Amino acid sequence: MKLADFIDALEKAASKYLLKPRILVKTDNAVKARIEISGTVYIQFYFNQASNTSNFVLVGWDKRLYGRDCVGGNWHRHTFGDSKVHDTTGDGANDVTPEEFIDEVFEILLKEKLI
Repeated sequence: MKLADFIDALEKAASKYLLKPRILVKTDNAVKARIEISGTVYIQFYFNQASNTSNFVLVGWDKRLYGRDCVGGNWHRHTFGDSKVHDTTGDGANDVTPEEFIDEVFEILLKEKLI
């Protein structure tokens, strides 16, 4: 995926929840963006088109609560409740779009009554 396509996908996915990503850093090959959910909870996205690296993370109270990472085309999931775990099996190894990740995050936030 190209950088511009990733940013477009992120903006479209955020708009589904009436949110807008804030670009924190952007270079020719990479972007770091944040979607604020509340004063203490946000979703952060990092994408690098040159290295094929993606990091999507739900952060709450300055801690990773949940995440999905892709390094060199290989995805893994940091599970909610034990975000240090690297789940590389089944669903944890599936490719995830920004929209799918945001959907997962809102499912978690609602289930755990964090919003």
